[in-house]
Amino acid sequence: MQFVLSLLIALALGISALAFVLYPFYRRTPARPEKQKNTALFPWVEERAPETANGHAEGEGSAGVSEGEQAARTALYEIELDYQLGNISESDYRKLRERYLQRALVALKSRYDREQELDDVIEVQLRKMKEHDDSVE
Repeated sequence: MQFVLSLLIALALGISALAFVLYPFYRRTPARPEKQKNTALFPWVEERAPETANGHAEGEGSAGVSEGEQAARTALYEIELDYQLGNISESDYRKLRERYLQRALVALKSRYDREQELDDVIEVQLRKMKEHDDSVE
């Protein structure tokens, strides 16, 4: 009788331990959104609109985030993670961070220049339309 009782207790404890270990795999709650995961360690990472099939965010035209800009952001994210995990030294982290920040700034300046060119073209078109409307009246 005592053997059966010990066996039942051991079985109950084993099933409880197994349920405890397997519970995270079976729970139905959704994982935290990516933005919440990133903002703890990387507050500069901004939330972006989901990308469409052509690689641009919805509503984003040719003045959107360039590949160079996105690559620099990704690299910054990765070296920050590597540094936080202790995979790279502080001196390597600082060198890489400086390099990728420079690349990101170049990409941002390039995008800014393209946007300025588009703004200038739009201003010229608006001025022509306005002059045309004034001459019609």
